[in-house]
Formats: sequence, structure tokens, C-alpha cells
Amino acid sequence: MPAGAAGRILAFGRARVGREPEYSNIASSVGVAQYGAIAAEVTAVLARQGRERILDWGAGWGQLALLLRSRGFAVVAYDVEDKGAGDGLLAGAGVPYVVAPGPRLPFADGEFDAVLNCGVLEHVDDVAGALAELSRVLRPGGWVFTYHLPNRDAWTEWLGRRLGRFHHERTYARREAVHLFEAAGFEVLRCRPFHLLPRNVWGRSPALARLAGLVWRPYERLDRALVRVPGFRRVATAWALVARRPV
Repeated sequence: MPAGAAGRILAFGRARVGREPEYSNIASSVGVAQYGAIAAEVTAVLARQGRERILDWGAGWGQLALLLRSRGFAVVAYDVEDKGAGDGLLAGAGVPYVVAPGPRLPFADGEFDAVLNCGVLEHVDDVAGALAELSRVLRPGGWVFTYHLPNRDAWTEWLGRRLGRFHHERTYARREAVHLFEAAGFEVLRCRPFHLLPRNVWGRSPALARLAGLVWRPYERLDRALVRVPGFRRVATAWALVARRPV
């Protein structure tokens, strides 16, 4: 991870998690590392193409937009509600922060080389309409990177339902995830299990956050190994999907 951007995100999350628990996903090194890995994957794909303009669709607090900006990309952060990213993580970062209600995106046709979304689609009412808009603002041959699309068979979803705790109302089998994008006209290049080990819990207490600072590297390596094991792959928490708009 770029140390400066990652450190800024971590400090931001730690300063807020005591008041608002939903910041726990960026309040530990384990939590921030997942976003660093996403930024690295997006960079590896786009650097080979010589492309650089990215829309962070559903940007939240702006953590991914900041990481990608630190890697030299021109990034626009977009959300349907103002989550304070303009005055928070993205302040002074050179990342425009656009807030508009949707579903129509306030961008021109073919404006972006890539669109990134992380934990967004499962919360959208009109998924087909949203994907049509993403296709519209992408140039022909542009990329869509989707992360944290909930897996129907995830052990976390099963446990959340069983305990009456957090779980997603909308989840997807792998074939359904792929079909979403193919039905919208995208070419799906890969759809893989994404994460088995939990990330958010590490930021929920100062003691766990300190421990995360020591173990995040082996934790990431273990997680990458586990999702390659057939039995574990089936119950991974989510899907990571890469697709392209046809030329």
C-alpha cells in the first residue's frame, strides 16, 4: 500500500470509530489493507492499458479514491449522499467529490476509462438501470471493477441470519453475479471468491487495532490462500468481478 495514503485512511478511521462503529472497516491495518489490495489490482490492469480516468462509484468516505489518486490516476468520487469525503479524506487530494441523487449520473458519455464499485450494487434498487449508466459513462473497452458483491453461500451471511445480526438482504450465487453484468452488455473476464476472513472486527477496539498492525501481512496471505481451497471458496464472503464494455 502507498504508506502516506494508507496512514491517512487509518488515522481517519481510528479517530471516528469510537463515535460511529461503521468506520471499523478503515480503523485497523487489516481493514485498510483490503483497500490497498484493490487499488493494486486496479493499477495492475489499467497500467498495462495506458488508461487513467476512474470513477469511484459509491465512494463512501473516499478511501479507494484516495489510494488510486496516490497512484497517479485521475479519479472522480461519486455518491448519492454527502458522506463528508470532500472535507474529510479527500480534502486537498485533488479528487473531485460529486454528490447527486441518481440513478442518472452527472457525467458525459464515455467520460471514464474505468469504474470502480465496492460494496455498492447490493444496495441499489434498480441494478439494471445502474449498470446501464455505468456502461454509458465508460468509453468503449472501458473496465468495471466490482468488489464485495455478497456471496449467497457466505459463512458470514449464514451466521448473520442465524444470530439475527447484520447480513445482506440481496446476495448472489456466482452465476447470478456474472449474469448481472452480461445482461447489461458487459463482457465478464473473471469473477472470483473475495475474502474469507473478516475485516471489520479488527477496528472495533483499540487492542484489536494494535494487534492488526502486527498481523495484517500474514493475515492477508492466509486469506488469499484460503480462498483458493475448494471447500472454503464456496463460502467466501463475497465476489470480486472484472468486466469490460465491448469495443
